[in-house]
Amino acid sequence: MIVTYKNFLNESITEIQALKMEGYKKEFQDNNVVKKIENKYASGNFHITYYKDNNESNVLENLSKEYPNANVFRIRTRQNSVNYTIENEDYIEDGNLELKNTLIRDSRGRVIAYNQIDIINNQPLHKDSVKYFYSEDIYNNYCVPNLEHGTILDKDFQVFSASYNEEGNLTEIEFNFASTYDTEYFFPNQPAPNDIETCRQICNLTNEQMNYFLTDELLPIPNF
Repeated sequence: MIVTYKNFLNESITEIQALKMEGYKKEFQDNNVVKKIENKYASGNFHITYYKDNNESNVLENLSKEYPNANVFRIRTRQNSVNYTIENEDYIEDGNLELKNTLIRDSRGRVIAYNQIDIINNQPLHKDSVKYFYSEDIYNNYCVPNLEHGTILDKDFQVFSASYNEEGNLTEIEFNFASTYDTEYFFPNQPAPNDIETCRQICNLTNEQMNYFLTDELLPIPNF
C-alpha cells in the first residue's frame, strides 16, 4: 500500500508539510488505484472515503473501529468502463446514512456527472444533479482563471457546469464559473447570445454532446 499526501488543490505534498497544514488529504493506493482517503479539514472535521470491493463485508463497522473520531464515512463502489468510471456512494454522518450519490468520472478522475439519490425511494434528486464539461483548448481560449488564487478547477480545465430542475431538465449552464468576475450563463429557450446553441458553438460540441447536458440522465455518455 502506497501512502501519499495532497493539499485540497490535489497537489502532492510531503508528510511534514501536511502535518503543518490545517487541512490535507492522505491517500492510500493499492496497485496505483486509490483505496482509501483520509480528509482532515481546518474545521476539525475528519472524513474517510473508502472504496469497497465486492467481496468485502462489515466495512462501516471496521472503519468505525479504525477511525472512532471520524465524522463522515463515504463508502464507494466502482464500476469501470473503457472511458469512465461509475461510483456509487453511501454518505454516512455520525453513524446515519444521510445521502446516496452516484458519480461518473472520466479517465482523468474528473467528475463528469453527479446525481444525489433519495435514500427512501432510491430515485435521483434532480435539483441536486450537476454535470460538467472540460476542455483544455476551450478553457485556454475563453475562460478567465481565478486571479486571486489558483483552484483545482483551473487545473482541470473545467469550462462549465449544468444544473437541473425537479424534473431533471436543464435550468442553466454556468460558463467559466472558476473566474472571479467573468462568469456567463446560458439558458434553454432563450434568444442569443444566452441560448444553448451559442454555448454549443463556443464549446465546439456536436449536437449529441450538447444534448447530454440537456437532462441529468447519467448514461449514455457521448465521446468527448
